[in-house]
Amino acid sequence: MKKLTLIFGVYTLLLGILVGIIAALFLGLVHYSTDFLWTYLPNKFHFSWYYPIFIALIGSLFVGMIQLKLGNLPYSMHHNVAEVKETGRIEYRKRLLPTIFSAWIILTFGASVGPEAALIGIVGGTTTWIIDHLKLSMTHKEELVSLSIGAIISSIFFAPFSGLAEEIDTSNQEKKMPKNSKLFLSLIISFSALSSFLWFKSFLKVPASIFAIRLPDTNWSWWFILLFIPTIILGWLFSVYFQQLQVYISKAASYIKHKMIAALIGGLSIGLFGIISSFMLFSGEHQLIELTATVKDYSILFLLIIALLKPVLVAICLATGWNGGAIFPAIFTSTIMGYIVTFWMTGPVGFLITVFVAASCTKIVGKPVLTASILLFIFPLQFFPFILLTAFIVNKNWLVAFKKPA
Repeated sequence: MKKLTLIFGVYTLLLGILVGIIAALFLGLVHYSTDFLWTYLPNKFHFSWYYPIFIALIGSLFVGMIQLKLGNLPYSMHHNVAEVKETGRIEYRKRLLPTIFSAWIILTFGASVGPEAALIGIVGGTTTWIIDHLKLSMTHKEELVSLSIGAIISSIFFAPFSGLAEEIDTSNQEKKMPKNSKLFLSLIISFSALSSFLWFKSFLKVPASIFAIRLPDTNWSWWFILLFIPTIILGWLFSVYFQQLQVYISKAASYIKHKMIAALIGGLSIGLFGIISSFMLFSGEHQLIELTATVKDYSILFLLIIALLKPVLVAICLATGWNGGAIFPAIFTSTIMGYIVTFWMTGPVGFLITVFVAASCTKIVGKPVLTASILLFIFPLQFFPFILLTAFIVNKNWLVAFKKPA
């Protein structure tokens, strides 16, 4: 492949800006529709306790119709990434608009899933549509789609180095572009996407995300080194709980053959869990700042209920057609469980909470460097070396990350 050209670099820069704008527009749309449905209407008309069930069941009808008429949309993150690796593109014909619509409905009506899966499909499809009209080689087109996926992760997780992280995590795979060129382009598209995302998001006045979780104390205490490995083990065990729920509930839901019935079960579950607490609903992206800022106002029993039951609702949503991502809910529930694990301690427990979340999320995401890059600006920067160390300890294939291709 020829050396990186200036025009391709410009394409990458412009694509990054576009990716950030698309992400901000979609999340802005979800925010305003969610705010109208779950805040404005209840306050305006003073609905009773059953309101979450009422709204979620209405959403079930939409989700059921989407499943019957449009298919199992939006596709998961793993499905989209696999499609790019296999075909070099994400198909947009008869799929892009249905993906936008289905994701908007699912997120607006309270599903306990994140937007990352849908946004990868939306951005990947849009990128494919754009580059189909550019005079580029097939290899360049494939690389642009791959870069756009890294850019969307950079935007929504405030992780400008996620593109670099993805390259490290997958460095054992065959590359169609020189490594240095790909790393350089990853930086260009990640920072341009994140910059345009933050600017456009502020223009739309969308509330803050999970950036800068508020921990009780972020200082370091040397005796915590004794608790480092036990905390990693506890975080790993929680991730097993989070993932196995999806396996078992998906297996149970497979006996439900009619998609509308499955969607109704999912909606009823969302409504019932929403009655318990609003923290059960949505991805947890915006709620985590609120909950961590006032965590001392809640009882340990309440926090335990949230930490244990929200993964159940995540699994039910994914198994009944309320499709979405699991990374935001994983960060949310792992952080709450981290508070619970350390509630009996006195002193700077922020470090141990960070290690707990890093261990849990690494197991769930499956990529150590990518996970660390996502958590880089969520937790105090001085803990990043321990986040990275924890991620590689938890990932059983960590050696593969630096294995050179044969």
